[in-house]
Amino acid sequence: MNINNLITTQKIDDVLVMKIETEQIKDGLVAQDLKTIFAHTVKSSLATKFVLDMGKLTFMTSLGCVAFISVKHAIRDKEGRLILCNITPFIHKVFTAKRLLQQSHINGNVAFECAETLQDALEMFSSKGSEV
Repeated sequence: MNINNLITTQKIDDVLVMKIETEQIKDGLVAQDLKTIFAHTVKSSLATKFVLDMGKLTFMTSLGCVAFISVKHAIRDKEGRLILCNITPFIHKVFTAKRLLQQSHINGNVAFECAETLQDALEMFSSKGSEV
């Protein structure tokens, strides 16, 4: 399913894969649209396992992080789990700079789990069950 040309979704077994279809998130309007689309997609789905495929996204400002944090919270509210995959090097740098990929020194949790590929992300669900 294509949602507003920003993401497409696909159900693989019991996992909802959301694929970002834009190459850049440069302004607050796109970030806000993405945040709204993510929230609607997560809330309207029965899934509790989500993968966010970021392979096409090559550039984003820190404003884009708001959309990703928002989707993480929406999934957590459903007691679900989110795994990011296919993160390009620049986006990885942005997430690292915002400390979204590092373990918390307080509780050891990581804001976002990551996998190299979509297949790796799907396998993470089967190897770790449906833990949050």
